[in-house]
Amino acid sequence: MRGCCFGLILLVVLIAGSIVVGSRALAAPDLGAAPGGTVHGSSEAVIAAALGGDAATQLLGSDHAVVTVSERDLTVIASARNPSPDRFRNPQARIRNGEVVVSADTSVGPFGVTAVAWYQLLFNNPAAAPQVTAQADKYAVGQLGIPGFIGDRLNPRGSASLNLTALFASNPALEALSRALDCVSVQPDGVHIGFHRRGVSTSAGMCAQTVQAATAA
Repeated sequence: MRGCCFGLILLVVLIAGSIVVGSRALAAPDLGAAPGGTVHGSSEAVIAAALGGDAATQLLGSDHAVVTVSERDLTVIASARNPSPDRFRNPQARIRNGEVVVSADTSVGPFGVTAVAWYQLLFNNPAAAPQVTAQADKYAVGQLGIPGFIGDRLNPRGSASLNLTALFASNPALEALSRALDCVSVQPDGVHIGFHRRGVSTSAGMCAQTVQAATAA
């Protein structure tokens, strides 16, 4: 009798656990307001041209320039660089706690869910060849956090959706400026990208300033 009751209790616990896990996975994630900020264009090329022009204008009167890639810009970039558009639909990008959070609609069996990935942006300058890479450090399905190795398997090329190096390459002026990158920093109003005039030393701290202050400097 005790063995029978134990099996029944275990079954109830497993069913209850499955219901809780399932409900969290199906629930909409709490990501806050929709992507905001300045819209620099409806395509990656237009955004790159606008940022390149802005940076070039600043460098006419200053040794350094800082431009901001807004959440709306990042959403356009994520849509253009979506490595699996059939699986991940309507991607959106937001800035949350110093990271870029990308969400997209997808399916798990017959159920529609929202997949979410949190990315850090890493800037390095090996041999005077600046590079910006995105590295995922957290994943979720709905409100259910999932281990990193599972997230990497679900979308192994997910970091390609935030390929800022490809953004630079989409406009000749911005590509030329990208060889003189100062810094890249995720700030509350967007991703700040700093440049310096040729012959001027880099200033990594520029990206932590507001764009208005950097422009006036």
